Amino acid sequence: MSSTNSQKKTNTNLLIAAGIAIVALLGLNGYLLTTKNTIQSDYTALSEQSAEQKAAFDDLELNFNEANAQLEEMRTNNAELNTLIDEQKEKLAAQKKKIARLIANGRNLKKAKAEIENMNAQLAQYVNEINQLKEQNAQLVSANEGLTQDKAMLTSKVEEATATNESLKTEKSALETEKKKLSSTNDMLSKKVTAASAIKALDIAVTPVKVRKSGKEVKKRYAKSIDKVNVCFNADANRVTDGGMETFYIRIINPMGETLAIENLGSGTITSSDTGDEIRYTKKVEVQYDNQVQNDICVGWNPGTDFMKGVYEVEIFNKGYVTGRTSFKLK
Repeated sequence: MSSTNSQKKTNTNLLIAAGIAIVALLGLNGYLLTTKNTIQSDYTALSEQSAEQKAAFDDLELNFNEANAQLEEMRTNNAELNTLIDEQKEKLAAQKKKIARLIANGRNLKKAKAEIENMNAQLAQYVNEINQLKEQNAQLVSANEGLTQDKAMLTSKVEEATATNESLKTEKSALETEKKKLSSTNDMLSKKVTAASAIKALDIAVTPVKVRKSGKEVKKRYAKSIDKVNVCFNADANRVTDGGMETFYIRIINPMGETLAIENLGSGTITSSDTGDEIRYTKKVEVQYDNQVQNDICVGWNPGTDFMKGVYEVEIFNKGYVTGRTSFKLK
């Protein structure tokens, strides 16, 4: 092969190599350009995402701070209401952390924004609830003030009523004392009138007798011989008492101090006007009295049993008072 042909072949090979190099460089240049554009696009997207995240964080912080400030402004001196505000603030803080995690993720910015809006809506609900509670509290305070006023008024009325009651008690006590005095005086006067109207039994005569089969009565002195005692007396004149039917009670007391009494024969009890005690009587007699002296009022006592020896007492009662006494002795 000649040197000329060899030189030509060398030149040709160089041209081919240069062409290949040029093509390779052009391809590399295109790749580098594409890569640059991709990187530039990614950088731009990241820059935009970073700016959007920052804006979301700023928006979250702003909304959170405003919400806290709004809740703080709603504090009062009501402990229950303040506790509710603290609870709502804790819920908002928990929401903020959740939204911050969504923003930091980058892919959940849309959801994060929705959560911020939800947080604002929740705040509005909290504020509404707190305002309702404040209104209710204000109504309760007003009602309590009204009750306090009513209580003060009632207390004043009770105190007035108590004072009036005490005054009435004092007056009542004084009236009762006066009433007792008047009653006592009236009782005393009544007793005096009753005592004054009691009719005295005068000329009391006691006759122990033996009753014959014929019915004839024979006076005796020995206890074993008699079976009946006749008590006769005269009723004295009395202008104080009213005229009409009067009852005299005869009480015969044996030597043992016992009242001779048999209910089937007309015995009974009367109340003493002097002592109020119940007193047994032997027999009673009723007479029509006309305020004049009335003679020969008699009562017979025939018990159907033996009489004992000794001294017997006889008492005659009218209107509960003893108006005559005597005694007799059986041997």
